[in-house]
Amino acid sequence: MPYQREGEIVLAMWREAERELTAVDGIDVDRAEELRADVARLRDEYQRLIALADQQHRPAPPPVSPET
Repeated sequence: MPYQREGEIVLAMWREAERELTAVDGIDVDRAEELRADVARLRDEYQRLIALADQQHRPAPPPVSPET
């Protein structure tokens, strides 16, 4: 899968996890902890895709917008 498309998928998942985290933070401690781990994992995966695209001189995933 091209890095751009995979990056779009990971970015969408990352944004959704952050939205859900905002909704449950302070309400459901266990779920918030799970979501924080998901956010960190997805952020790392997104950054990995950017690095791979750069190393292989391929188009990079879309940039992260200020909302994330």
